[in-house]
Amino acid sequence: MKRNKLWRLRTEEYSKAAFETLSEEGLSGTTVEKVAKRAGVSKTNVLHYFGNKARLLEMALRYGNADLAREVSALLIRSNTPWERVYSVIEANFSRQFFTPKIAHAWLSLLAEIPYNPSYQRIQTAIHQRMRSNLMHALEQLAERERAEEVALAISVMIDGLWLRCGLHEGGIGRDTALQQMELLMESLFPNSPERLAAKARIDEIQSILNPG
Repeated sequence: MKRNKLWRLRTEEYSKAAFETLSEEGLSGTTVEKVAKRAGVSKTNVLHYFGNKARLLEMALRYGNADLAREVSALLIRSNTPWERVYSVIEANFSRQFFTPKIAHAWLSLLAEIPYNPSYQRIQTAIHQRMRSNLMHALEQLAERERAEEVALAISVMIDGLWLRCGLHEGGIGRDTALQQMELLMESLFPNSPERLAAKARIDEIQSILNPG
C-alpha cells in the first residue's frame, strides 16, 4: 500500500515538473534531463516511473487536465441552478491561477501533437466530452436539446479559441478580457436574462473566494 502511494506521489510530482518545463521550453526544448533537474532527481529516476519521454509527456497532459477538472468540480458542487452550472464551466476555464500565458504555452505544445498521437487524442476527446456533458446537463434545462447542443458547442469553441489566443500572442490575453468575450457570446445567445446574470454574479463571487487574487 505504501509503495503504491509513493508511486502515485512520484508520478504526480514528475508530471507536474514536465508540465512546467513544457510551459517554459516548449515541446522541442523539453527533455527528460530538464524535467529531472526541475524535480530535483536523476534522469534515471524519472525514467523508472515513466519509461520514456513520450509517456512522461502524456502524463503531463493528464496532469494539466486533472487540474482543470478540479477547478470545474469545485464550482459545480456549489452551483444551485442550471445557469450557475453553465457559468461554473466558464469561470473554471478562466480561473486566475489556471488561465495564464505560461500554462497556455504548455497546453499548446502538447495540443500540436494531438493529430499524430493517439494517446493525446484520447485525452483531448475526454476533455471535450466532459465539457459537453457538464454544459448539456445544465443547458437542457434551459432550452430544447438541439438548441442546447448548439450553445454547448459555441461555448466550447469560444473557450478553446481564447486559450489559443492566450498561448499564441505575446503576453497572452488576460482573464478579464477572456471573460468579457465569453459574456458577449452569452448575451448574444441569451439576451436580457435576469436569471443568467444573477447566476453569473453568484459564480463570480464564489470564484473570487476560492481563488482570490
